[in-house]
This record gives sequence, structure tokens and C-alpha cells, in this order.
Amino acid sequence: MKENITRELEDIKKEVEEYVQLRIDLTKLHIAGELSRFFSGIMAKTVLLYLFFFVFMFFSLAAAVLLGEQIGSYALGFILTGMLFLVVAIIFWTLRKKIIERHVVQRFIELMFPKFNNDDEE
Repeated sequence: MKENITRELEDIKKEVEEYVQLRIDLTKLHIAGELSRFFSGIMAKTVLLYLFFFVFMFFSLAAAVLLGEQIGSYALGFILTGMLFLVVAIIFWTLRKKIIERHVVQRFIELMFPKFNNDDEE
């Protein structure tokens, strides 16, 4: 009788250990999946950012040359284009918390806690 209880307790202990190990493995897989999705998203956005930068740079150069031709001075065209970007940068800097921080915090929370994402509820 005592051996039977001991054997059953050992079986229960073994099953609990297996269950805990499976939960740990499941958690590791979940974290690996979320991290891989996060880093692949960052890589894709980085590539798009570089491409957008070059498109933006060429359009800026074209605008500066076109403006320079219209004014009659290429240097003044580049200066005015640079001033426009300076004004945009100042506006962006003053509104950065509203534009970026709130969005980044929201996306990070959605990434870390996907079950609380409201987009999945329908």
C-alpha cells in the first residue's frame, strides 16, 4: 500500500515536472515568435526608410534646382529648400511627443500583450 502511494506520488511529480517544462518551452516559443516578428518588422521598416530617404533626397535636389532656375540663383534655391526643411524639422521637434511617442508606446504594448489588442475583437 505504501509503495503504491509512493509510486503514484512519483508519477504525479514526474507529470508536474513535464507540465512545467512544457509550459516553459511554450513560453520560449512564444517569446521567440514575438521577437522574430518584431525584428523582421524593424528590418523591413529600416529598408523602406532608406529607400524613402533616397527618393526624398532626389526630390529635394530637384526642387532646389527648379527653384534656383526660377529665382535665377541656384545657391538661393538650395538655401530656400534647406530653410523649408529646417522649418519642418522645428515643427516636427515640437510635436514629436504627439506624433511619435504615443504611437511607439501603443505599438510596443500591442506587441508585448497581443491578447489585449482591440483590433482582434469583432
